[in-house]
Amino acid sequence: MSFKSHPVHPALVHFPIAFLTFCHSIDILHYLATNFSIPFLSDLSPLFPQLLSTSRLLHTLGIFTAIPAIITGIAQAAAQAAKPGNLYEADGKTIKKKFYVMATHAALNDFCIIVSGISWWGRYKAHGIFGAAEPGVNEVGVAGVVLPVILFAASLGGDLVYKYGMGFSAAKSTKKDQ
Repeated sequence: MSFKSHPVHPALVHFPIAFLTFCHSIDILHYLATNFSIPFLSDLSPLFPQLLSTSRLLHTLGIFTAIPAIITGIAQAAAQAAKPGNLYEADGKTIKKKFYVMATHAALNDFCIIVSGISWWGRYKAHGIFGAAEPGVNEVGVAGVVLPVILFAASLGGDLVYKYGMGFSAAKSTKKDQ
């Protein structure tokens, strides 16, 4: 069984998605709990020092686990585009819809990683890697934008696998691999 016969990207993407989703969710929940009177969120107030520290760790892990996800995504996309007859429709001129979905998926994820990285860097400069400082308006704004975009981009990734079958052809075993 060779490494090339099994797509690694779908296995790696769950880590940055989960880490960044929870990091940005904690920022939003903290903002809502401290600025609005929402009963169930007020109950979380004693936990926020630990949650904010955990959020910084998740932010760090999200950025760093995104690196192999991006690299393997680029490799898998290049392999799909390089297959003869895979990029264009039968007319030889029109690019298949799955490649537009793939490009959108990649661009949105790159946007999220870049914006999250800039936010992480600002927090690192101000509070260290695991500083438990309360998120400011900028961090909450980043979270409010990045969180839905991450989830939408992940949905597009699911479409690529389950609707367009990307990655399945690479995983087909041959008699030699068995």
